[in-house]
Amino acid sequence: MASRSLERPAAPGPPLIAATRPESEGVRSEIGNIRAIEGLRGVAVLWVLVFHYVVVRSGHFHDPFVEWIDGSRPLSIVVRNGFLGVDLFFLITGFLLVLPWFKHAAEGRAQPSARGFYWRRTKRIVPAYYVQLIMLFFVFVPLINPALWHTASGFVLANLGLHALFLHQLTPYSSASLAINGALWTLTLEMQYYVLLPLIAAWFVRVPNVAAAAMLATALLWKALAAHDLQPLISLYATIGARWHIPEADLRHLAATQLPAYLGHFALGILCGRAWFGNRGVAVSRVSSMMSAALAAGALFGLYAVLAGSAPLLGEHAWVLFPLSMALFIWAAVSRHPAWGSRLLGLPVLGFIGRVSYSMYLYHLPLLLLFNKYAQASLGGLAFPCYFAIVIGVAAISFRYVEQPFMRSKHARPA
Repeated sequence: MASRSLERPAAPGPPLIAATRPESEGVRSEIGNIRAIEGLRGVAVLWVLVFHYVVVRSGHFHDPFVEWIDGSRPLSIVVRNGFLGVDLFFLITGFLLVLPWFKHAAEGRAQPSARGFYWRRTKRIVPAYYVQLIMLFFVFVPLINPALWHTASGFVLANLGLHALFLHQLTPYSSASLAINGALWTLTLEMQYYVLLPLIAAWFVRVPNVAAAAMLATALLWKALAAHDLQPLISLYATIGARWHIPEADLRHLAATQLPAYLGHFALGILCGRAWFGNRGVAVSRVSSMMSAALAAGALFGLYAVLAGSAPLLGEHAWVLFPLSMALFIWAAVSRHPAWGSRLLGLPVLGFIGRVSYSMYLYHLPLLLLFNKYAQASLGGLAFPCYFAIVIGVAAISFRYVEQPFMRSKHARPA
């Protein structure tokens, strides 16, 4: 997916190294906005949202939208595997965040500041997440499960602390996020990856394919160990969750959703981002564009085939085809810069949803539970449009009044 053409010797002299402030080393300031990736974010969050809507409401409500999805086998296969929208998010994170390192290397500049990177990620992720935590524990919990604060206040407070520290996915005590916002598990992994990225970015600049292969191998090994070994960790999980008598299969699933299992996703995203950076300014011929379209279509067809059960020979390792198929699609539709990719993924509606996707992701599940509890059952076919409008409205408010002020902040990071 990537060549080694970006590896250039560093230019001598301090003026070039000092030319960029750490605060201006972010993806948007260094690279700009990539419309196709913004739209792909929109696809990812829509996939997750519709998945949760269908799964949570199935069997509990007469919902024409759910019945329509389940009435079509292809639609049902795609929607009921919508948890893979999270995999797509991880690929996008890998694609974007390492781009400043590639740019600095190509220009012979010192690598971006790790402290500046951590500060920018903190401003981008933490404010909206903390506001959501306030809503989760002090609004959604009282409305959805009013007895929880009274009957298990210690449990709730411990969860609040673990969530505030982004540690909730590390233990069965808190990984379900009070059974109200289980989607938050990915935030633990994202924050762990942010800590790791400045330490591995230079490795990808020097030997990208070797680094990606090592990370993918680590993911494969971790998944296999989570399924068949890691007994000390599984025993620790069982001890922590003893009061709930959690089945071992669920404990192993928790182990299988820790960061090592997704290192391959981030690595494949990094390779796609590197290819995009290397292909900037390269003229795309009509034949090349058609080949890219064929590859992208083949990647989507391959992904669907795997979801439909067409990879039995790989057994428990078939999961690796999910990020590989998605990465191939991103490489064909985005990294090679075909015009059709920008037009298709750059649709304004996808761009808007992509911009507010973080807040949509934070709020969509508790809003769904609240909607199911208080909305009129007689809504029928209007249920999904009403729910979706609520999610979009809440996400737009969060984006405008919480996310944007911190993204636009020019305050320097702490010394």
